[in-house]
Amino acid sequence: MRTIKYLLYCLMLSLVAFSLSASAQNLELNGGYAHVSGDQGLDGFNVGAAAWFTPRISIAADYDRVVDTSRIGIFELTQTGLIVSRSTLQNFLVGPRIFFRNIKSDNEHLANLRPFAELQFGISHLNSSLEDQSTNVDQSASDNAFSWMLGGGADYKVSQHWAGRFKLDLLRTHLAESGQSRLRLGLGVAYTLEER
Repeated sequence: MRTIKYLLYCLMLSLVAFSLSASAQNLELNGGYAHVSGDQGLDGFNVGAAAWFTPRISIAADYDRVVDTSRIGIFELTQTGLIVSRSTLQNFLVGPRIFFRNIKSDNEHLANLRPFAELQFGISHLNSSLEDQSTNVDQSASDNAFSWMLGGGADYKVSQHWAGRFKLDLLRTHLAESGQSRLRLGLGVAYTLEER
């Protein structure tokens, strides 16, 4: 886990340093709610940063942390007692985000909508545990693996610096030496330091 955190810090620092060193680039900060499908679904948050190379192309770095806590069994008062399952999935992803032209429309709200596509690569970390509360026995396992994400979404421009963001992506992880495909939904905001 320490290696993943070190990698994330290096990626974020290099992204910030590179974006501040080039005069044509803007820095964007974003964050919000994240939901990842699979099993019973995992909910959490997403934060990220992006360096703009042109008005349409940026390199983005994203971090997600989504969690699910579930009770196993229909009845809590069984001979085995209450068993709680906890799963935490963290994704560290970096890659290009390409924006398309604003939607042309007479409707002012649609004219503020700017769609984009994205492709990111990185590392995922999954930690799962089972806790038997009747015996106080806790078993856990974790894994790190390569992951990638392909998808897109749209920004809704609220002001020169602020935008609301919707994303829907296919997240492909390779945990426990097998592949898993999940959908990732993101709702949040993006703030650009310079006008966009």
